[in-house]
Amino acid sequence: MKKTINHIGLLDCTLRDGGHVNNACFGSDAIIGITEGLAKSGIEFVELGFLKNGTFSVQQSLYNDVTEIYPTLPESYPCNFCVMIRPDWYDIRQLSNCDGRIGTIRFAFYNKDFDLLQKYGNIVRNKGYRFICNPVHIMGYTNQELIELVKKINDLHPEQMTIVDTYGSMNLPDLERIYSLIENNLDKDIRIGIHLHENMSLAYGLAQEFIRIKPLSRCAIIDGSLYGIGRIPGNLCIEILANHFNSNDSASYNTDIIYELIGKYIEPIKKNIPWGYSPAYYMTAFLNMHRSYAEYLLKKQELSMPDIHTILKSIDVSERKLFNEKYVTELYNNYKKRS
Repeated sequence: MKKTINHIGLLDCTLRDGGHVNNACFGSDAIIGITEGLAKSGIEFVELGFLKNGTFSVQQSLYNDVTEIYPTLPESYPCNFCVMIRPDWYDIRQLSNCDGRIGTIRFAFYNKDFDLLQKYGNIVRNKGYRFICNPVHIMGYTNQELIELVKKINDLHPEQMTIVDTYGSMNLPDLERIYSLIENNLDKDIRIGIHLHENMSLAYGLAQEFIRIKPLSRCAIIDGSLYGIGRIPGNLCIEILANHFNSNDSASYNTDIIYELIGKYIEPIKKNIPWGYSPAYYMTAFLNMHRSYAEYLLKKQELSMPDIHTILKSIDVSERKLFNEKYVTELYNNYKKRS
């Protein structure tokens, strides 16, 4: 990883998280162009997509094995390429040994799947990969649960642990609390990463706070994507991060290349499938619940924003962490009957 003054690098997740917008159907030419452009721009890590069970088109950034990605890679790649795996979505027996072209696996996991993560982590390490732990919805952990998770991650000893604000519900005091717990309990040679969403339009502000509170002794990675493309309402914009470090930390990211990628490949997607701030997704973030509740209710076009707010507030706390379509359908039907 390139060492800036603050020992912070960038990871672009356009082809993985951005795939939530368009079912990962970027097109083979765009996948190749985005990969090569990001590598040339100086971004330290480029996430190439998901490894999942299933049958996928060459037009998608979804794969069964890393060997399917090799044709999309540039001949020279001065960055670290990685992919993401959800352990509960993937048969690890499909994964080929690491040959150096794709060197890192990112694991997104729920706490209930930690035993499976541990098994998979040991397997990928034996296959020659480095790996990163991305606990889903870190805001859902109590302080004690988070400390216990960090201790288990220390035993597993990945390359990095990432603060993942899955529901976009994190504010500045939350970040300071969570970061302090991790910083004071995570082994010092494990990087800390952060992955932010734009539900409350706080992503860049949170990233700046992360930069401020991180000690010089700890290496770190901040995630972003081109134009913030990602599961609606979207992610932290990689171009904003790159410019921030160029202006404030003597970095040398080539933002001309990044803007060219946005204009050529990402703007056309946004014209057809817009993302960005939405009051409904703000509501789910503020209420610390799964964003799919907003997505479900927004499809009910007869509902106004006050209607959506009323239904979201009525969702029991016990049902907020995971999306329960049957449950919210019943709430919606009952609300319609009373209206």
